[in-house]
This record gives sequence, C-alpha cells and structure tokens, in this order.
Amino acid sequence: MKQRMYNTFYRKLKNVKLAKAISNISYCMLLAYYYMARLFCKSKSSMTIDEAYKLMDSCSKRPDMKTTYTNKECSKDLSIIVPAYNAEKTIRECINSVINQQTSVDYELIIVNDGSSDKTKEIVTGIKSEKIVLINQENKGFSGARNTGIDASVGKYIMFLDSDDMLVGNCIEGMMGKIREFGADIVQGSYYSFLENTNTFNYSKFQDTTVTSTENILKAPGFPWAKIYKREMFNQLRFPLNVWFEDTIVCMVLYRMCKKMVVTSDVVYAYRLNPNGITAKARHSNKCIDHYWVMEQVLEDARDIGLQNDEIQYDLVKGHMSTLLYRRISLMSDEVIECTFNLACQMLENIRPEHYKAKGRTIDKDIERAFETRNYKLWKLASFIV
Repeated sequence: MKQRMYNTFYRKLKNVKLAKAISNISYCMLLAYYYMARLFCKSKSSMTIDEAYKLMDSCSKRPDMKTTYTNKECSKDLSIIVPAYNAEKTIRECINSVINQQTSVDYELIIVNDGSSDKTKEIVTGIKSEKIVLINQENKGFSGARNTGIDASVGKYIMFLDSDDMLVGNCIEGMMGKIREFGADIVQGSYYSFLENTNTFNYSKFQDTTVTSTENILKAPGFPWAKIYKREMFNQLRFPLNVWFEDTIVCMVLYRMCKKMVVTSDVVYAYRLNPNGITAKARHSNKCIDHYWVMEQVLEDARDIGLQNDEIQYDLVKGHMSTLLYRRISLMSDEVIECTFNLACQMLENIRPEHYKAKGRTIDKDIERAFETRNYKLWKLASFIV
C-alpha cells in the first residue's frame, strides 16, 4: 500500500521528495487506523467449502488448465518465442529488434501467429531472415501460443518476447555470455517500460549479481520476459491454459526450480505499456477469480515436478492469497470475495508446514491468524493495508 500511495502522489506531483513525505505520513495514519480497527475484527466466516466452490463455479467456472508437452532435441543455443495475435502495428519493430542484433549466438526466432485476423502473418512472411520460424495456429491465447513455441523449440535456452515489445541493443550476446560464464539456470536483465507516443520512460535497473538462494531468487520480478531460461526447466512444465495470470508459474515454479540466477544491470528489454491490457481491466471482470484458480494449478504443477511443500512455498501462496488476491477481486460482490477467501483458507490449510509460525510485522501475523481462524473481516482489512 505504501508503494502504491507513493506512485499515486508522484504521478500527480512529479516531485520525489514531496511524494515520499506525503505517502509516509498517509501510510502512518492508515496504520494507526488499522491497529484500532483490527481489535473489532473477531468474526469467523460461516460459509462451508462446498458452498464456496458452488458459488465460485457459478461466478467464474474453473478453467481446464491442463497441458501436454513435447520436447525436441536441442540443436541451437537459444530459442526466442514470440506469441503474436493481431500484432500488425508492432510485430515488424519487434522482429527487427532481434534479427538486427550483432551476435555469434546460434538462435531461432519462433513467431507463433495465434489466429490473427489482421496482417500479422503477411508481415512476418515478408521479413526475410533464416532465423525466423513462423507457426500458424488457431487462437489458443497467450499461454497456448507460448506453449506451442516451447514445443517447437530446439534451443538449449529459451527467451520470451511479447509481440508489442522489443529487445534492446545486442542483448542476446550479452545475456548468453552470462550463461556461458556462470552456468546460470536463469539470466535476469534490466528493462524499461514506455508509453506509446509519449516521452514517458521508466527504467528498472538491477545490480550485477549472482543469486543462489531461493529466498533471494524469489525477489526477482515475476514476469516471464527480460529473462533467458535453461530449456530443461520446461521439460515437464508449460503455461496453464485458458486462464488469466498464467505468469504465476514464474515465481511459483520456475524460480523454485532455479539453482543459480545471474542478474545483469544491462538493459535488455523494452516493455510497451498497454492501458487496455488485462492489468487495466481485470478488476472489472469475473475472470479476476482466475487468480485463485491458477494458484490451484501451479501448486499441482509444483507437486508433479517434485518441489517440496515447505515454508517457502507456503509464504509464497499466502502472499498471493492476501494482498494480491484482494486487490484483484475487491470490486466483486462481498459474497464472492468471502467465498474466495474461504477457498484460500482451505488451500493454505492443506499446504501449511507442521509447526509453522508467522514471522514479521503484526499485520503479517494477523494475515496468518485470519487464514487459520477463517476471520474474513480481519483478512480484508489487513490485505487492504499491507
């Protein structure tokens, strides 16, 4: 909440010091309110799990997210996978940002035309490059297109690039150089975001470092782009189908599989902000419940791969099922929010490690207590504030 307050004040005031001061004062006042209000949050939800599932299904039925996969023998260094749906305005710029790079890396650029009805296919076909592999398919959504690309890939490493974004400079050579030097499972690059037809650029630059502990790897951004992954990590894993928030597998599964991540300060990726994307419209759609459904699926995927049901996983799920879940479903009816909370309580009960004890601030411990006792009002209050 404190960071969101700062972002709001900074957008309006364009002054870092003033925005920071006002957000600090505002958050302190909000915390003071919280410590008073929490004393009156003592009720337990009376909704049963069966009732919660029935209501969730009537609101937004659990999608079929299961995937199949095939793995080809690797014959190239790198596969860059671009899902493209009605991308005629940006696909040429996207492709050129790859094929114009100076690199000794043997790579393929897989463009998955995901049932486009515009000129995406014609534009890609018209670009002459031996690096391009074009796959045309009926529309399967972002996950389906990425999965098709993974199935077709022959690179020892994989990179994801969205069709409205671009790679920066000669990042392929630089990032693969990190792979060769450090033997990393994942390389995370710095990036910038930009808004079309404006001079708005927001740089996210990281420090050069090598990370080997899961706790620190999990601090990396949770989106799939601006990274190179070892292909083996996808041998038994694909993006869940027919669901929003499919990127959840990055932090919930891939980061936990990762033994070594190399982070570079080099800017490797240009992310185009989309005011009409899922992030902007999710809170106004019943599909925002997918946040819960996708968590069910990634826990199943993690179990199938053999990842441990440990405190790291529990804390990750609890974080997703508190502030992030509440932010995404907060505009839905109170009945739907409560049923989602009850299912989240059941999910956490099923994976809670023996003798688990919540750490951190009072508000963090309150969230754990809310899940353990099914205290719906306390969960809502704490998830809003934290």
